[in-house]
Amino acid sequence: MRLTYCILILFLCIGASPLQAECRNLAAPRAVMAPADNQWTLATLNLWRLRDARKDSDLDEPLSSSLLARRLDAIANAVVNDLHAPHLLAVQEVENLALLETLANRLAQSGFRYRTVLLEGNDPSGMDVGLLYRAPIALTQSRALFAKETFQGYPLFSRPPLAVSLQSPVQADLVVVHLRSARDLKSSRVFEKRRHQASRLAGWVAEQSGPVIVAGDFNSTWDAGRFSDSYQQFAASGLFNVWQKLAPAERYSYRYRCRPQALDHIWLSAELASRVDAVDVSRGSAGRYRKLYGSEGISPISDHDALVVYFDRQTLEAR
Repeated sequence: MRLTYCILILFLCIGASPLQAECRNLAAPRAVMAPADNQWTLATLNLWRLRDARKDSDLDEPLSSSLLARRLDAIANAVVNDLHAPHLLAVQEVENLALLETLANRLAQSGFRYRTVLLEGNDPSGMDVGLLYRAPIALTQSRALFAKETFQGYPLFSRPPLAVSLQSPVQADLVVVHLRSARDLKSSRVFEKRRHQASRLAGWVAEQSGPVIVAGDFNSTWDAGRFSDSYQQFAASGLFNVWQKLAPAERYSYRYRCRPQALDHIWLSAELASRVDAVDVSRGSAGRYRKLYGSEGISPISDHDALVVYFDRQTLEAR
């Protein structure tokens, strides 16, 4: 039974099929805008099952050493040139801390010295959420939320939300998430698990007394029927969704069967939302299935575009 569950999880976590055709009329690839000297930035990006070259389990599909090196180079290049080296980068679908540190070493070669946070979760295929951060960001504490909670006899979260305590340039709790995919959404078990994850996280937000940021891949969006239920559950937390700062035509980070969807979200407490200077989203990844699979994650590096929010550093520090 446990093996069957593990195999199921593997299929649930796999992204778009390589048989999907390339979408038409895609936005031209573009970088996000560079931050001003008085701004700091937070970005979220799904790294499309970034694995190392070691096989750790029957469900692990390691990359060859040469492909891993090329993928790391491509991701580092995108972080620097397309995202302008965000001060905080929330990532999803990375296998372990050592791999995230290797990516940080690649970034250091471009002059950006990142520190890393990743706590191993419950995903039988090995995927985790993590965080890269650089000056002026300072944090003191990291912990996995709900890591021991269960749902129908199995972990509630395969990838438990990663919570860190930011100390500079703002004091806030930051949570990195990757919620359950929508595969087999017609199943009541899948629907209820997604709902419970989102409502549990929303309840945690409501319990916090200070500012909160929640960022990552929610695998849910607005105005999409049953698929939107977990989005609506979390929206009850009362946090502000930064997509609202963009024009409606720009509010997407993924394409499902070529239709644009906002799966990646950054949510902010009111006191932080009022201090947002700008929001931007990269282009060049979402919808390019054929190129993604054909290049094995080199160009583009992901099936998701990256979402970035820009804060005024001076305003926050003056509080």
